[in-house]
Amino acid sequence: MATQNDRIKFNVGGKIFETTATTLAITGRQSYFGAMFDENSDLQMNPAGEDFIDRSPDCFSVLLDLLRTGELYIPANVPEKLLYREALFYGLMDQVRAAKWGQFDGNRLQPSKSVTGWAPGDGTAIRASPDGGCCVAHGSMVHIYDWMLEEYPPINLDYQRVNDVGWVGSVDSTGLVISTCQPLGRDQGAIGLFNSTRGELKFRFNAIHQGVVKSYTAGALSFKKSCNMFSCCKGKSNEDGIGVWDLNTGQQLDFFYIHHLETRISFNGLMV
Repeated sequence: MATQNDRIKFNVGGKIFETTATTLAITGRQSYFGAMFDENSDLQMNPAGEDFIDRSPDCFSVLLDLLRTGELYIPANVPEKLLYREALFYGLMDQVRAAKWGQFDGNRLQPSKSVTGWAPGDGTAIRASPDGGCCVAHGSMVHIYDWMLEEYPPINLDYQRVNDVGWVGSVDSTGLVISTCQPLGRDQGAIGLFNSTRGELKFRFNAIHQGVVKSYTAGALSFKKSCNMFSCCKGKSNEDGIGVWDLNTGQQLDFFYIHHLETRISFNGLMV
């Protein structure tokens, strides 16, 4: 039985809800409610009364019932897309997915939905996003989907073939890095950071040598938790190397040139 000190009141969109700290504790430290219990968070509970949350009360009722029972029941008056949006806000998508589809089992995978559409060129890359969605690169276009396979506005790079794509969820939950075979503009970097939900270019990653911005083709991408990005690059004069950039600022941190050495091996006097 919950004690008086354990009980918590919320005013969600004008409707009062009462629950317990024990129920909210199962949401985890990364959730909206976990942040309320974190002394170092800016989001603190109101010890004197109810906490006001300016969100949908109908969705809050469904999510609170999920926390209480472990079961997901969605009434007819609650659109699923709206519920999933609210679950993302509260940081409860893992609980919603587990209740709706069960725990992930790689041995029992089966198609759930397919998408159709047009894109120039062959597929070059497909990458999973941090929130369960994905993106697919075809020729000069990148199609982006959320975890329900609803499509965001595609990114069209105007005949600049995409070589690789990658998510930077640790830095920006909507950040998508795209590398191309041609610069994204005159003498500009061939790698750009885009907003995946709006398709907007945030900034380019330029390759600078002796203070001069160089034109280059970018290839495979790799990311490090320290917010660094690596990419193999080729210049106009076939200078090969690996560039290193800061994902927060786009600033180049280093560039490692790869020198192609002519190697000759002698087999019984025959030079190869």
